Amino acid sequence: MEELIKEFFKDSNGNLSSTQQFAAKSLPFLFTVLIALIAVHFIANLAKKLIKKSRLPKSMHPFVVSGIKFVLDFLIIISACSKIGIDVTSLVAAFSVVGVAVSLSIQNTLANVMAGFSLLFTKQFEVDDYIEAGGVSGTVMRIGLASCKLKTYDGKDIYVPNSSIVSANITNYSREPIRRVDVTIGTSYSESVDKVKASLRKVVDDTPEIIKDKDIFIGITNFGASSIDYTIRVWVKNADYWNTYLPMLERIKRTFEEDHIEIPFNQLDVHLKKD
Repeated sequence: MEELIKEFFKDSNGNLSSTQQFAAKSLPFLFTVLIALIAVHFIANLAKKLIKKSRLPKSMHPFVVSGIKFVLDFLIIISACSKIGIDVTSLVAAFSVVGVAVSLSIQNTLANVMAGFSLLFTKQFEVDDYIEAGGVSGTVMRIGLASCKLKTYDGKDIYVPNSSIVSANITNYSREPIRRVDVTIGTSYSESVDKVKASLRKVVDDTPEIIKDKDIFIGITNFGASSIDYTIRVWVKNADYWNTYLPMLERIKRTFEEDHIEIPFNQLDVHLKKD
């Protein structure tokens, strides 16, 4: 191709100016890079489609696509430099030196990247899981190279460095198919234990999401300063947790009102002493 371009640029005497010689060398280089970039774009899109159909976990898809694009881009650079006569061996050596210098300056970023690989392969959580880690909680939207994106219940996006997650305790609320709901409520000391437990039993029976053949606990769990604390412990499907917990609180309040059971509140008695 370079010879054809030279023939195109030659003047009537068959000579080439310095500008024409540069153009004759540059155009094949630019053409090669353009074709390579189009090919990389096509291959990356094809890889995305194939990965989506594969059995790879959803959280690994961005990693694999990013890795493929990095390798292809590196090959383009090597091929392009070879095309214009740059010694590829020295280029690779130069990249190695630069890589060492860069790695020293971005240690925290590299630590986050390595932590990201650890999260992917240990599979402590995946995309769409609800977790608590690194001092925050939310639904996992993306596991990236350096950070994880979580979405909170109130619609906020939180980006947590992977190293912060790996070095902290991770609570995964979505891993198990069922989850226990604990609800604690205080009543007056004057209330009958049997009456309170019967009232709480009605709340359990009226909550359809509760798995009835799983262990159900209703009983006293604490003697407070001004109340006796009763706790309900029941099991529900993981997806039904909040649809069970919050309505149960309302049912307890209504049922206690119907059964005339007092829910105490803190009071301060002031006694005046007369001299």
